[in-house]
Order: sequence, then structure tokens, then C-alpha cells
Amino acid sequence: MAGMAAFRRFTRRAGPLGLVLTAVDIWGKLSPAQRKRLIKATRKHGPAVARMAAKRAAKRRSRKGPL
Repeated sequence: MAGMAAFRRFTRRAGPLGLVLTAVDIWGKLSPAQRKRLIKATRKHGPAVARMAAKRAAKRRSRKGPL
């Protein structure tokens, strides 16, 4: 999971707004065909990715305990 640690370091430094601005910048550089492929992949795999993210967040919350 070394890649995940590097991703966390990057997201902490960039912040949510920085990630959104980067995504918008990358989206603008994609060709229409690449955009279609990305949308198709997101529709196919997005629900599973969201489910896993919610599961991890719940696990993390339960591990930390009540605030």
C-alpha cells in the first residue's frame, strides 16, 4: 500500500479544491473520444469505487471512536 500512502500525502497537501482544479484542467486537455471513454468507465466502475470508499470511511470512523 505504498501507493496509497503517497496518494494521501498528495491529497493532504493539495486539498479538495486543488484536486478539483487539477481534474478540471485535465478534463479540458482530453479529446472528445477520451472523455467518452472516461465517462463510460466511470459509469461502469464508479458505484463499486464509491461502495469501497464508504466502507473504508465507516471502518475508519469505527476505529477512531466517537469524537
